Amino acid sequence: MARRGRFLLIKRFLLTLAIAALTALVVAQPDFDHRPSMFAGRTFLTLSLFEEVRTELKTTADLNAKIEAVHDKLDAARREAFESGNNDFEAIMPVIEKLNTKYDEEVVKLFSGDQVTRLKQLFVQYNGALAISNPTISKDLVITDEQKTKIKDAQTENGKKMRELFANGPPEDGQKAFEKLQDELKAALDKVLNDDQRTKFKAMAGAKFEFKKITGDGG
Repeated sequence: MARRGRFLLIKRFLLTLAIAALTALVVAQPDFDHRPSMFAGRTFLTLSLFEEVRTELKTTADLNAKIEAVHDKLDAARREAFESGNNDFEAIMPVIEKLNTKYDEEVVKLFSGDQVTRLKQLFVQYNGALAISNPTISKDLVITDEQKTKIKDAQTENGKKMRELFANGPPEDGQKAFEKLQDELKAALDKVLNDDQRTKFKAMAGAKFEFKKITGDGG
């Protein structure tokens, strides 16, 4: 019994370290939403920060300033959520998801209809199957409640692996490890779609677009 108690204590300690590491990554990273950050482009708002995306959408200086203002509000709200979350990652993430949705909806209102259509296409191309967890893309694909549950389960399992990855602090090659987990999640999410949805999802990508290759400095 004592051995089991020690095991649970160690497990809880490692989980705490993982949560703290991930929280520190989010709070401390100076360019959390800009490449080469592993989180860049995961929302409509952060994708609209890419220079080549702005060029493709033909955004004006005035529109870009408005996009940056929305991003500043998201950044402040998200940091407040992490800093006041007491390292409770499980409780923080739903808050972050709601913030992402809220500010995605706000930034989309800044674009014209054609710009929104193209932004969604670029979002699908950049994120692959990860895009189906986005509320807007999910709605367009008519994702069922049962499928939403499967998507959530896949994200939960992937999040568990993420916390285990950071259990002893950020790994030496965190970017590659993160990308591997993202690829695993993409494969799991792709399996959620039925044949008709998968066909529609491929069509939603629109005309092929080449994103700028980022290897070190932001973009």
